[in-house]
Amino acid sequence: AIKKVLDVYNLAVYAELYRNPVAGTPRIINYCEEAGQLTVIEEYISGTSLQDKIRHADIAPSDMLQYTLDLCAILEQLHLHNPAIIHRDVKPSNVIITSYNRAVLLDFNAAKYHTAAKDSDTILLGTQGYAAPEQYGFGASSPQTDIYSLGILLKEMTTSINYSDKKIQAVIQKCTQVDPSG
Repeated sequence: AIKKVLDVYNLAVYAELYRNPVAGTPRIINYCEEAGQLTVIEEYISGTSLQDKIRHADIAPSDMLQYTLDLCAILEQLHLHNPAIIHRDVKPSNVIITSYNRAVLLDFNAAKYHTAAKDSDTILLGTQGYAAPEQYGFGASSPQTDIYSLGILLKEMTTSINYSDKKIQAVIQKCTQVDPSG
């Protein structure tokens, strides 16, 4: 297990993940909010960060596709919650590749529930370069926010190994449109 103390978090999201674990994410063992901080005890995930694999160009095209499918399955589970859980910080350093070569999504401190009533996000939570335009105040975070970040992540993987495929490029282009309704 690993203990994390968070200053930025959404208590309801952690409570939901505790009650209803999502495959492909660390299991929340316990959590406690005190004095404006959240202490989370969660399953430790052993492996190599996707960031390190990208940095060292240590990704086979078949692995890249498997990691993308793993992340799609994880995001689908999160987005099927009612209301949807939006991760809002999908990036290579938040993805661990396990010893059995599967992707696990970490770090839910920027996560929130999707609320259709909000016109825009008020503050940027996420990482510059991976955050979707709506996270900069151009609209409200939605499941498409995570899809945008996944597209950027896929682009980084293809670039790191000089992999070019028209279908993959079309997927990246579709995921990273500025207008998420497109």
